[in-house]
Amino acid sequence: MPTDPALLIFAKYPAPGKVKTRLAAAIGAELAAEIYQEFIHRTLKLSLPIKLAARFVTFTPVEKENELKTLFPGPWQWFAQTDSPDLGVRIHHAIQHVQQQGYSHVLTIGTDSPSLPAVYLEQAAAALLNHDLVLGPASDGGYYLIGLKSAPRELFSAIDWSTERVLSQTLQRAAQLQLSVYQLPPWYDVDDLATLQKYYAEKTLPPHVWKKVRPFLTNAAADDKAIFL
Repeated sequence: MPTDPALLIFAKYPAPGKVKTRLAAAIGAELAAEIYQEFIHRTLKLSLPIKLAARFVTFTPVEKENELKTLFPGPWQWFAQTDSPDLGVRIHHAIQHVQQQGYSHVLTIGTDSPSLPAVYLEQAAAALLNHDLVLGPASDGGYYLIGLKSAPRELFSAIDWSTERVLSQTLQRAAQLQLSVYQLPPWYDVDDLATLQKYYAEKTLPPHVWKKVRPFLTNAAADDKAIFL
């Protein structure tokens, strides 16, 4: 099996009302979906310069495969997420699927951290050579990346997903399983208006999108000249 890792990305079809629901409550479902589509673009683009054995995208819903491939062309191998309400089951199944294709080292990320530094993926790939588990702590108490050479089911069981306890519970499971762990620097997900405000300051989304976002943000005027000129 290759030791260069495979990258696994979790994504949803950017349908209004189905993605970024916390953000949509503040800025509207249509704009939230448009922003999320850009997040997918940026996440996929992030991986292109990095040395990887393969690039997979696991998606939902299953009937949107052709639309997703049209929206996001590139060197991606697409497969549908398993049908389960438990995120842990979906993550475990997806990692196992990639490993069954012949890739032992798997880095898994979502599409909620569009400004994630590429160097963090490179650090994760290097760390996975000498550790059982690599985690990228998210500022909300979860993780933005998980890297594994095996995927014990127990690592994803009885986790309070979408809470601030995800990372701490995962570290507890890792200790129980006697896994060696490497933690990356922390980063943040863009899930609500406060984190969108932080992302706004990085000036990385297209100007036509930021023009729509600006009325919802505070202290945005000082950045407008740099963004829109």
